[in-house]
Amino acid sequence: MTCAGLSLLVCTCLSALFEVHSMPAPFPNAQVLLANADGDATADVFIVDASRLVAYPSAADHAPVTIPLAEDTSAFDIADLDGDGRNEVIGVSRERILCYTILTEGAASPPRELFTLHTQFADVAGGPYPEIIVVKRVGHPLLALPCSEAIEMRGMDGTLLSRHPIKEKTEIYSDSLFGFLLRSCGDLSIGVSMDRYPDPQSALPDGLSATLLEDAIKHRPYGYERPDDRSEEPYWWFTLKTDGTAHLRVLCSPGSPRHPVTNIRIREASSKEDDFLDKNITLGPERRYPGNLILSADRPDFNHDGYVDLVLWNAPMPGMSVDALTRAITGGAWPLDIAVHLFSPEKKRFEPVPRAQISLTVPVLWFFQRGPIQNEVFRDFNGDGRTDIACSNAKNTFAAWLFTENGFSRSPDFQYTFPEPISGLEFAADLDGKGRTSIGLRGEKNFYLLRPVS
Repeated sequence: MTCAGLSLLVCTCLSALFEVHSMPAPFPNAQVLLANADGDATADVFIVDASRLVAYPSAADHAPVTIPLAEDTSAFDIADLDGDGRNEVIGVSRERILCYTILTEGAASPPRELFTLHTQFADVAGGPYPEIIVVKRVGHPLLALPCSEAIEMRGMDGTLLSRHPIKEKTEIYSDSLFGFLLRSCGDLSIGVSMDRYPDPQSALPDGLSATLLEDAIKHRPYGYERPDDRSEEPYWWFTLKTDGTAHLRVLCSPGSPRHPVTNIRIREASSKEDDFLDKNITLGPERRYPGNLILSADRPDFNHDGYVDLVLWNAPMPGMSVDALTRAITGGAWPLDIAVHLFSPEKKRFEPVPRAQISLTVPVLWFFQRGPIQNEVFRDFNGDGRTDIACSNAKNTFAAWLFTENGFSRSPDFQYTFPEPISGLEFAADLDGKGRTSIGLRGEKNFYLLRPVS
């Protein structure tokens, strides 16, 4: 079904949880971005289509808007340059710094040239790619342009306002902006890499910072370590607080493949400083939970108490004999259980009995490929503050379960079968700032936006 002759296909499933929008993907690795394309407060989808950007504004019911990019465009950014509440596109075409207006209707207007400057972006070929160019300083947007020896901060007319030398081994991050990713929403962040390594001695402008590599590794949300000198096997760990503070961690190690269990210990440091120095560390007793750990960057918190909960999967694995494998593969699908163990701050442990479970079937071949849990999302879909679960349960089917005081329902609260296999999860983000997560899925020929129904 085509909407008024446009290429946007809108599919609404019977479930009241999500509406599904289909957008053509010009090639398998087409980049998908989130930024504001219209004047509302909802982030929109942009797709890089060779030498053009195609935006799908929510205010226009996701009808496509095309922004042709100049020949030889390399880096581009999407940001509000004049404070009118509407974004523009800044693009670099060799030495030319160009500005494009995003129109919601009518033919696209040619870009206007702001100024010319030779930057590192001019030396990169291979087609348009998103990059953080626009940064704010004292409330005003400026252009941060990496030249041969310095980051130059320039006004929209090209006026040089400051230079910040790029020393060797420097990696630059934007702490205050999200660049092309969801500038209007606060649940995503992005780093801008200059293909170098961190050096805190680099002089950087406000809003940009260099980060020590050791510090970044120490405080990442996942990792592995030996909990003490007597440990033969390292433990994987993840942070226990949803705010990401690392002084309270969960150490976990798997059991044997034939008897899947997850061994858990709680590691607590007396302070953030002691955590960094591995001093004054308290290790709780090891506890065993049946199943295989599912690690997620979403930090699932099903009861909304500020602590990450434990999510495990379990399945009766097929035997390793030729006959057993043949029967399993012939059957096509295999049963799978997902169990949620809530963390108890008072007891400083995960509850031994699952608080909720999901039973589903998945293609048996997934066990021998990327794993049985694919395209998983642990986020809040209906805005009630509780983490919900979504994942693929067939190569072209995606399902979601809402967590309530009674756990999960036996059947999915949402299930949709796409006209093609789903090849990956593109994003999971709160696009309108109302606490409801939208999901982006990539197919072979289309990109699909699952947007929560109001």
